[in-house]
Amino acid sequence: MTEVFVRLYQEGLIYRGKRLVNWDPVLKTALSDLEVVAEEEVGNLWHLRYPLDDGDGYLVVATTRPETLLGDAAVAVHPDDERYRHLIGRRVRLPLTARAIPIIGDTYVDPNSAAAASRSRLAHDFNDYDVGQRHGLPLINIMNPDASLNDEVPAVYRGLDRAAARIRILADLESSGSSIRSSRTG
Repeated sequence: MTEVFVRLYQEGLIYRGKRLVNWDPVLKTALSDLEVVAEEEVGNLWHLRYPLDDGDGYLVVATTRPETLLGDAAVAVHPDDERYRHLIGRRVRLPLTARAIPIIGDTYVDPNSAAAASRSRLAHDFNDYDVGQRHGLPLINIMNPDASLNDEVPAVYRGLDRAAARIRILADLESSGSSIRSSRTG
Protein backbone atom coordinates (compact mmCIF):
# COMPACT_ATOMS: atom_id res chain seq x y z
CA MET A 1 0.00 0.00 0.00
CA THR A 2 2.76 2.47 0.87
CA GLU A 3 4.53 1.70 -2.40
CA VAL A 4 1.43 2.57 -4.42
CA PHE A 5 0.91 5.79 -2.48
CA VAL A 6 4.54 6.87 -3.02
CA ARG A 7 4.36 6.05 -6.74
CA LEU A 8 1.12 8.04 -7.17
CA TYR A 9 2.68 10.95 -5.27
CA GLN A 10 5.83 10.87 -7.44
CA GLU A 11 3.65 10.89 -10.58
CA GLY A 12 1.83 14.00 -9.31
CA LEU A 13 -1.49 12.18 -9.09
CA ILE A 14 -1.87 12.84 -5.37
CA TYR A 15 -0.54 15.79 -3.46
CA ARG A 16 -0.97 17.74 -0.29
CA GLY A 17 -2.55 21.15 -0.51
CA LYS A 18 -5.79 23.09 -0.52
CA ARG A 19 -8.08 22.09 -3.35
CA LEU A 20 -11.72 22.72 -4.16
CA VAL A 21 -13.96 19.66 -3.74
CA ASN A 22 -17.65 18.86 -4.07
CA TRP A 23 -18.82 19.07 -0.46
CA ASP A 24 -21.99 17.67 1.07
CA PRO A 25 -22.88 19.83 4.11
CA VAL A 26 -25.44 17.30 5.36
CA LEU A 27 -23.14 14.26 5.34
CA LYS A 28 -20.07 16.48 5.89
CA THR A 29 -17.97 14.65 3.32
CA ALA A 30 -16.37 15.24 -0.05
CA LEU A 31 -18.03 13.76 -3.12
CA SER A 32 -16.35 12.48 -6.25
CA ASP A 33 -17.12 14.29 -9.50
CA LEU A 34 -18.64 10.96 -10.56
CA GLU A 35 -21.16 11.21 -7.70
CA VAL A 36 -22.37 14.69 -8.65
CA VAL A 37 -25.20 15.17 -11.12
CA ALA A 38 -25.22 18.75 -12.37
CA GLU A 39 -28.66 20.10 -13.20
CA GLU A 40 -29.69 23.50 -14.51
CA GLU A 41 -32.13 25.29 -12.26
CA VAL A 42 -34.25 28.38 -12.54
CA GLY A 43 -32.72 30.93 -10.21
CA ASN A 44 -31.81 34.58 -9.92
CA LEU A 45 -28.94 36.59 -11.32
CA TRP A 46 -28.10 39.59 -9.14
CA HIS A 47 -26.13 42.54 -10.51
CA LEU A 48 -23.96 44.20 -7.89
CA ARG A 49 -21.88 47.37 -7.80
CA TYR A 50 -18.27 46.97 -6.68
CA PRO A 51 -16.95 50.52 -6.12
CA LEU A 52 -13.51 51.31 -7.48
CA ASP A 53 -11.04 51.69 -4.63
CA ASP A 54 -10.10 55.22 -5.71
CA GLY A 55 -13.75 56.36 -5.65
CA ASP A 56 -13.84 56.86 -9.43
CA GLY A 57 -16.99 54.86 -10.23
CA TYR A 58 -17.84 51.19 -9.91
CA LEU A 59 -17.76 47.88 -11.74
CA VAL A 60 -20.96 45.83 -12.08
CA VAL A 61 -20.67 42.08 -11.57
CA ALA A 62 -23.40 39.47 -11.81
CA THR A 63 -23.80 36.47 -9.52
CA THR A 64 -26.19 33.64 -8.78
CA ARG A 65 -24.70 33.17 -5.29
CA PRO A 66 -24.48 36.55 -3.53
CA GLU A 67 -23.75 34.89 -0.17
CA THR A 68 -20.30 33.87 -1.44
CA LEU A 69 -19.22 37.42 -2.36
CA LEU A 70 -17.54 37.71 1.03
CA GLY A 71 -14.96 35.21 -0.24
CA ASP A 72 -14.14 37.07 -3.46
CA ALA A 73 -10.41 37.31 -4.14
CA ALA A 74 -10.64 39.39 -7.34
CA VAL A 75 -12.91 40.59 -10.11
CA ALA A 76 -11.95 39.30 -13.55
CA VAL A 77 -12.61 40.93 -16.92
CA HIS A 78 -11.63 39.74 -20.38
CA PRO A 79 -8.29 41.39 -21.28
CA ASP A 80 -9.52 42.26 -24.79
CA ASP A 81 -12.83 43.79 -23.68
CA GLU A 82 -12.55 47.51 -24.51
CA ARG A 83 -15.10 48.41 -21.81
CA TYR A 84 -12.93 47.11 -18.99
CA ARG A 85 -9.33 46.73 -20.20
CA HIS A 86 -8.36 50.09 -18.63
CA LEU A 87 -9.44 48.77 -15.21
CA ILE A 88 -7.03 45.80 -15.12
CA GLY A 89 -4.54 46.36 -12.31
CA ARG A 90 -6.86 48.64 -10.36
CA ARG A 91 -8.81 47.58 -7.27
CA VAL A 92 -12.43 47.50 -6.15
CA ARG A 93 -13.90 47.55 -2.66
CA LEU A 94 -15.67 44.33 -1.81
CA PRO A 95 -19.24 45.30 -0.86
CA LEU A 96 -20.15 44.87 2.83
CA THR A 97 -16.46 44.68 3.79
CA ALA A 98 -13.50 47.03 4.01
CA ARG A 99 -11.39 44.74 1.80
CA ALA A 100 -9.94 45.89 -1.53
CA ILE A 101 -9.48 43.23 -4.22
CA PRO A 102 -7.71 43.44 -7.60
CA ILE A 103 -9.27 43.64 -11.04
CA ILE A 104 -7.53 41.04 -13.20
CA GLY A 105 -7.63 40.19 -16.90
CA ASP A 106 -8.38 36.58 -17.83
CA THR A 107 -9.65 35.00 -21.05
CA TYR A 108 -11.98 32.72 -19.06
CA VAL A 109 -14.43 35.64 -18.78
CA ASP A 110 -16.97 35.74 -21.61
CA PRO A 111 -17.22 39.39 -22.67
CA ASN A 112 -20.63 38.67 -24.25
CA SER A 113 -22.27 37.20 -21.14
CA ALA A 114 -24.56 38.98 -18.71
CA ALA A 115 -21.58 38.96 -16.34
CA ALA A 116 -18.85 40.60 -18.43
CA ALA A 117 -17.07 41.17 -15.13
CA SER A 118 -16.76 37.98 -13.10
CA ARG A 119 -16.17 37.44 -9.38
CA SER A 120 -13.28 35.15 -8.50
CA ARG A 121 -14.25 33.00 -5.51
CA LEU A 122 -11.55 30.36 -5.57
CA ALA A 123 -12.87 28.35 -2.62
CA HIS A 124 -16.43 28.24 -3.97
CA ASP A 125 -16.29 27.69 -7.77
CA PHE A 126 -14.21 25.26 -9.86
CA ASN A 127 -13.69 27.67 -12.79
CA ASP A 128 -12.75 30.50 -10.42
CA TYR A 129 -10.30 28.15 -8.72
CA ASP A 130 -8.49 27.71 -12.06
CA VAL A 131 -8.48 31.49 -12.70
CA GLY A 132 -7.11 32.08 -9.21
CA GLN A 133 -4.33 29.54 -9.69
CA ARG A 134 -3.25 31.30 -12.89
CA HIS A 135 -3.13 34.67 -11.08
CA GLY A 136 -1.77 33.56 -7.70
CA LEU A 137 -4.89 34.67 -5.80
CA PRO A 138 -5.60 33.63 -2.20
CA LEU A 139 -8.07 30.84 -1.49
CA ILE A 140 -10.65 32.31 0.91
CA ASN A 141 -13.05 29.71 2.29
CA ILE A 142 -16.01 31.40 3.98
CA MET A 143 -17.99 28.24 4.79
CA ASN A 144 -17.92 25.86 7.73
CA PRO A 145 -18.43 22.12 7.04
CA ASP A 146 -22.18 22.55 7.72
CA ALA A 147 -22.45 25.38 5.10
CA SER A 148 -22.74 28.14 7.68
CA LEU A 149 -20.50 31.19 7.33
CA ASN A 150 -17.20 31.08 9.21
CA ASP A 151 -14.81 33.58 10.81
CA GLU A 152 -13.49 34.81 7.42
CA VAL A 153 -16.61 36.99 7.04
CA PRO A 154 -17.69 40.11 8.95
CA ALA A 155 -19.02 39.26 12.42
CA VAL A 156 -22.63 40.10 11.53
CA TYR A 157 -22.76 37.12 9.11
CA ARG A 158 -20.82 34.52 11.11
CA GLY A 159 -22.74 31.37 11.93
CA LEU A 160 -25.59 32.05 9.48
CA ASP A 161 -26.41 29.09 7.25
CA ARG A 162 -26.05 29.80 3.54
CA ALA A 163 -29.80 30.39 2.97
CA ALA A 164 -30.10 32.85 5.87
CA ALA A 165 -26.82 34.48 4.82
CA ARG A 166 -28.16 35.04 1.29
CA ILE A 167 -31.28 36.79 2.62
CA ARG A 168 -29.29 38.98 5.02
CA ILE A 169 -26.57 39.82 2.48
CA LEU A 170 -29.11 40.72 -0.21
CA ALA A 171 -30.94 43.01 2.24
CA ASP A 172 -27.64 44.64 3.25
CA LEU A 173 -26.58 45.05 -0.40
CA GLU A 174 -29.93 46.62 -1.21
CA SER A 175 -29.79 49.05 1.72
CA SER A 176 -26.19 50.01 0.88
CA GLY A 177 -27.04 50.69 -2.77
CA SER A 178 -24.72 47.92 -4.00
CA SER A 179 -27.51 45.75 -5.47
CA ILE A 180 -28.94 47.26 -8.60
CA ARG A 181 -31.19 44.55 -10.10
CA SER A 182 -31.97 40.85 -10.29
CA SER A 183 -33.38 38.68 -13.05
CA ARG A 184 -34.40 35.04 -13.51
CA THR A 185 -31.93 32.50 -14.95
CA GLY A 186 -32.23 28.98 -16.27
